[in-house]
Amino acid sequence: MIKQKKIFVLAGEASGDVLGSEFIKYSKNNWPKAEFIFWGGKGMTEALEGQKPQVDLNELSLMGFFEVARHIPRVLKQEKKLKIFLSKWKPDLIVCIDYQTFNIRLARWATISGLRKSGTKLIQIVSPQFWAWRPGRVVGLRKYTDAVIPLLPFESELLSKEGIDAPYFGHPAIQRVKKINATKGGWLALLPGSRKQELSKHIPIFFKTAIKLKKSFKWVRPEHIGEEEYIKILRKYSGKSFDSDQIVIGVNALEGAEIALVSSGTATLETALRGIPQVVAYKTSWFTYLIAKFFIRVDHISLVNLILKDKVVKEFIQNSCNSKALFLALEKLLNDNSKQKISYEKLRLKLDLNQNPMLSVANYVANNL
Repeated sequence: MIKQKKIFVLAGEASGDVLGSEFIKYSKNNWPKAEFIFWGGKGMTEALEGQKPQVDLNELSLMGFFEVARHIPRVLKQEKKLKIFLSKWKPDLIVCIDYQTFNIRLARWATISGLRKSGTKLIQIVSPQFWAWRPGRVVGLRKYTDAVIPLLPFESELLSKEGIDAPYFGHPAIQRVKKINATKGGWLALLPGSRKQELSKHIPIFFKTAIKLKKSFKWVRPEHIGEEEYIKILRKYSGKSFDSDQIVIGVNALEGAEIALVSSGTATLETALRGIPQVVAYKTSWFTYLIAKFFIRVDHISLVNLILKDKVVKEFIQNSCNSKALFLALEKLLNDNSKQKISYEKLRLKLDLNQNPMLSVANYVANNL
């Protein structure tokens, strides 16, 4: 009798929840009777036909040194709860998605506690950005994981050189984000982020920028935040009420947009793959910014620029992330965005290996781990 697989999936952010849902969907092809337990959000709940997470995404999504520090007691409590559960349940596979600091601690514990030695395999989907800061993290990845699945093309080679099993299958956004191109005379898309800390910093600035540009605009709501809650968030940080006609759901709803103002993160990549010219902005607490500025070793923050190794999209960080600077950049981009459009085509070629990335990941895990 074939043993039923027990699989634990952990995603601490909205983008990771999407990847988790895809991994679960395709893993069912190999393990149709597998038992899944997860920490995450709506995406994985839907993939498991309504099954609720042990811990919801909204309880997990934290960002920034100061922001995380304020919630250390809660994070440690969650971590302790998870370790007790995994010790008793003894899964065949632990799938850690992004959420890097929490996940590497979990991977270390799974190794030291003997869980991996007893047969549990552990993979990390989305490589920590060790090439940007804290390069020593590769040591932990080598010691505490069975494989790392990178989403950026250059990461696979770097990880492999460190002795880490790190196959590259392309970026999953290729499958779910279809090119539409910008609509001449269309609206301005505002993507202020998916975490509460980002929204509180970006919504006031994005709103002021949109008013300055004197162009119709729509907010792009992350799918894991309900419409009513998002409207309340917009009202709180912009000082204005918005109705559902001024909000679209997810980056795939950008049809009709001419240009976008985007918070740094996965959305910059998805906006580029849609073919919408963009300006990238990011603002955080001063404490977080100063620490990041001291440690970070790369010249760009947007995934588009990092992958292409070129300043294709304009980036405005911290002090420069203000409505005047963003307005001028958007106005200039409206007049000439030919370089971005050409670069977007190069970006798609780098990320598309003519296969379904998450299907390939699921098959690789089933056949090799």
